[in-house]
Amino acid sequence: MNILMLGRWLPPPRRPVRGTREYQFAHHLARAHRLTLAFVTDNPDTAGSISALRSEFGDLEFASVPRGWKSLASAVRLATGESCTLSYFRSEALRTRLSDRLRNTDYDLVYVSSSTMIQYALDVDPGIPMVTDFGTLDSEWWARQAARGTYGASRFFRTEAARLRAAETIAARRAAQRVVETPEAARIVQALAPGLPTVVIPSGVDVETAGTGSRPGKAPTVIFNASTGSDAEVDEILDFCRSIIPAVKARVSQARFVLAAKEPVSAGRVGRGLEGLEIAPPMSDLRLLLHHQAVVAAPCGAGFDVRTSVLEPMAAGVPVITTSAVRDVLRARAGQDIEVSDNRLDFALRVIDLLVDDRRREEMGSHGRRFVQEKFSWSVFGARIDDLLTGVVKESGGQNGVRRTRPIPARHGA
Repeated sequence: MNILMLGRWLPPPRRPVRGTREYQFAHHLARAHRLTLAFVTDNPDTAGSISALRSEFGDLEFASVPRGWKSLASAVRLATGESCTLSYFRSEALRTRLSDRLRNTDYDLVYVSSSTMIQYALDVDPGIPMVTDFGTLDSEWWARQAARGTYGASRFFRTEAARLRAAETIAARRAAQRVVETPEAARIVQALAPGLPTVVIPSGVDVETAGTGSRPGKAPTVIFNASTGSDAEVDEILDFCRSIIPAVKARVSQARFVLAAKEPVSAGRVGRGLEGLEIAPPMSDLRLLLHHQAVVAAPCGAGFDVRTSVLEPMAAGVPVITTSAVRDVLRARAGQDIEVSDNRLDFALRVIDLLVDDRRREEMGSHGRRFVQEKFSWSVFGARIDDLLTGVVKESGGQNGVRRTRPIPARHGA
């Protein structure tokens, strides 16, 4: 198939492109299909990133926009009733080049992986099927910021969330198929396009780069992960730590205890009863803390993220102790893939068992890694997205059909 993939291919520097959902799916699709990656960037220094993308995918179509000017233009657009996000990522130069591409290339499908690129996809001839991957919905990010911000900021965020949601609604109704990352996102998209099916394809785990063999570690370590960094989640984990750390220290006196969170956690919040608990600097990748003497304690609570707190450590070969609720969601084998306990005293005993038994820790880590590789790796979900796109093209009469591609109509605005 010839696929035109519209997305955000140059994410912020702290989030390398390899870690993104769209990169992983494109990486899988490129093995069997011809991809054109189209995007807009406001990064003034893109030479290295563009070169890396071109060396892997070959065919790129992109436009650069000046960051300062676009910020001003977006503010003006917001004042006149338009989405700031769509305005910021608008490029007439890219629109023109995509029109030329569609005039000269028979694309079988348009795959949209970012709401910022909806405006370009809606210009494409409806005869070419469109699949929109909403992920967790960009408009939901704006809505969450509105809930956290001050009055003035919240008003801006709510307005932008509503306007971007309007564009997502149009895309949901126009698409031949809608894809989301979570069941929660599926419920939102189904409300936007009633009666039209929505497929949940989660983001996977990068098993290939998650090994811990090069990090031997010097002491038995218990890692608690606040996956979202919210106040409620951190408070729950701190309370959980108070109930099990004394029991573990009584049996494994040399053990280290580390709390990891995406947002800063002040030492003053720890309080009494948690002497020896280390607060790791904010990090986006928990694997930086993992090593072959570590175990991960993952009690299920507010803001719990199964992928970050459980699957990523398992992919690194580190054993995880969690709850029966998580086991049921994953359909994992208790005692083989993961350890399971819903009682805090028993939870502490299972932590101790793994810390003192090297063989048991290694076996469970190996089983867990294999479980993630077979059930939750990027290759598993990449195959699902490939099957879905292939099915959409076949249903539309593409490849062997008579459908013809027409260019994007020349126009201004969105």
